[in-house]
Amino acid sequence: MKPMERIRVIELSTMLAGPMTARILAEWGADVIKVESFNGDAWRKQAGTTMSPCTETANPNFDMQNLNKRFVSLNMRTKQGHDAMMKLLEGADVLVTNYRIQALKAMGLSYKQLKTEFPRLIHASVLGYGAEGPDKDRPGYDYTAFFSRTGIMADLPPAGAGPLVPIGGVGDHSVAVALAGGIAAALYRREITEEGDKVEVSLVQSGVFIGSTGVLNGFNGRKLPRNRYDCGHAGSNTYQGSDGEWFYLAVIDYRRFSEFCEVIGVPDIAKNPKYATVEEYYKNKAELTKIFDGVFARHPVSYWHDLLEAHDLPHEILRHFKDVPEDPQVQANHYAYYYEYEDGTKTVFVNGPVHFGSVDPAAIPCRTSGGIGRDTKNVLKEIGYTEEQIAKMLEAQEIK
Repeated sequence: MKPMERIRVIELSTMLAGPMTARILAEWGADVIKVESFNGDAWRKQAGTTMSPCTETANPNFDMQNLNKRFVSLNMRTKQGHDAMMKLLEGADVLVTNYRIQALKAMGLSYKQLKTEFPRLIHASVLGYGAEGPDKDRPGYDYTAFFSRTGIMADLPPAGAGPLVPIGGVGDHSVAVALAGGIAAALYRREITEEGDKVEVSLVQSGVFIGSTGVLNGFNGRKLPRNRYDCGHAGSNTYQGSDGEWFYLAVIDYRRFSEFCEVIGVPDIAKNPKYATVEEYYKNKAELTKIFDGVFARHPVSYWHDLLEAHDLPHEILRHFKDVPEDPQVQANHYAYYYEYEDGTKTVFVNGPVHFGSVDPAAIPCRTSGGIGRDTKNVLKEIGYTEEQIAKMLEAQEIK
C-alpha cells in the first residue's frame, strides 16, 4: 500500500505550486481529481516557457505539474456546476487550491465556509504573501513573492552582475514540497482528533525559510550581494578550469589544507605565514582565491575532478540542466526518466522529491493529462450522477 492510498484530493488550482502539490500527493498514491474551468488551467498554454512541444496529445510542460491525476471540468458559475463541486468535496479528504481568499469566498469555498459542512476536510492553500498583513490580497508569483520579495533575486548573484535570472518553478515547487508535508501532518492529526484543518504555505514564507541563512547574514551586517573574493574562505569557492567549465571546491576542514595544497601541486602555499593558521587563512581569503584561480586555470575541470576524487577531497562539477537527465546518479535513483507520447513526442519528466519503501521509484505511474474534462463523466458517475443527468449537464454547458 502506498502512503496516500485511499486519500481523495480535489485540486482547484492553476499554474505551478498548487498543481505540483497535488501531483506529489498523486505520486504517493492519492486519488487526485483536478477541477478546471472550461478554459482549463492557464499553464496548459505556457509550453513556450520551457521550450516544450505542445500537440493535441502531448503537453509535457503542463504534464510535469499534473501527472497521474483525473481531470474534471465544471462551470461553477452555474448552480449545477457548483453543486457538482460540493458533491466532490463530500467524498474528499483534501482540497488543494491556490485561488486567492477573496475568490474562494465568492465561490463559497473558503476554509471558514466549508469547515462546518465538511469537518474532516483538510483545506490546503497556496498563498502569495500570506493570510495576514497589508499585502495579503496581492497576486503572488514565483518571480515576485518568492524571488523578489525575500532577497533571493537581489542578493544571490555575484556582486555587479545584476539581479538573478531564475528559472520558473523554483519557488512554486518549494511551496509544493512544504504543503504536501503539511497535508500529511494534518491527515495524521485527523486520525487522532477526527477533525480537519487548514494548511497554508505562502511563496514569501517559503522564500524566507529557504533563505534563512541569508536572513541571518543580512541581520548581522554582511554586505550582499558579494563576489567570489568575498567568500567564506578559499577552500569553499567556485573555480574555473582551462576549458571554461566550473567546479565547486568544498575543502571545508582546515586540517586538510596542507594535504590539498600538496595534491594540486603547490605544497609551499600551506607553509606561507599568510595561510599557516586558521585566522590568517580566513583573513587572506581573497588573495588565496586568486592564487587558486591561477592554479586551476592550468587544466580542464575533468582533470581536477579526477585528481580531487582520487584523494577524496570534497568538490563537485557545476553541471548544466541539459546534463541532468543523463547523470548516472540521477538515473540510478530514478530521479528523472524519459517518456514518449503516443504521437511520438519525446520528453523528460522528473519524479517527486521523496522515496518510500512502499513505492518502487522505477515503477511510478506516468498518466499524462489529455484534454480538458477528460474524466468528467466517469468521476460524476462515481459520485452518483446518472447518464441522463450528465447528458443534461453537458447540454446545458454546466460541465465539459
